[in-house]
Amino acid sequence: MKYYVELTLLPDADMSVYYLWERVYQQVHLALVEQKEANNRLKIGVSFPDYRLEKHSLGSKLRVFAETKEQLSSLDLSRWLARLTDYVHCKDVKEVPSELKGYGCFKRLFEKGSNERLARRRAKRLSISYDMALAYFESDKERKQSEKEVYRFPFITMKSLGSGEKYPLTIGFSETSDLTMSEGFSTYGLASKSSVPLF
Repeated sequence: MKYYVELTLLPDADMSVYYLWERVYQQVHLALVEQKEANNRLKIGVSFPDYRLEKHSLGSKLRVFAETKEQLSSLDLSRWLARLTDYVHCKDVKEVPSELKGYGCFKRLFEKGSNERLARRRAKRLSISYDMALAYFESDKERKQSEKEVYRFPFITMKSLGSGEKYPLTIGFSETSDLTMSEGFSTYGLASKSSVPLF
């Protein structure tokens, strides 16, 4: 990842930072969908430089990374964000600085699922009754705690273009020792194993 574009959200009294994330990230996602390869993966990733887990906050900046200037130019984020110019500042393509803090993975987190769905899977996998499997999940305090943990993480409310339903795009972060592109990035610019530079 040698080049990046930085977006800065500019909230005001009428447009909160949370609502801006919803509008801006929907457009970024659409731009990335147009760039996806045959395997539905991308060579373009994102970072949230002001990400703060303890504040459940993504901050107000987004960096979009690519290996070449051409990849970022063809993404054409200015066009996708044209209706939001009063609320987002899009800088020109820049080279990633040589001095880095390290590397990190910004990944999508999922809820574990309903007790009923998990019980059906457990019953089938272990050849036990559905009632036994359901009882296991209803008494599982550790699982309930881990479900609450997902909601600790910052998220962006997204809207499905297919169904029109809204859903949380929950974003986790972990630091890594080096830059890796082992799996590419999703059409959200996120990946659990591919990393981006931190600075």
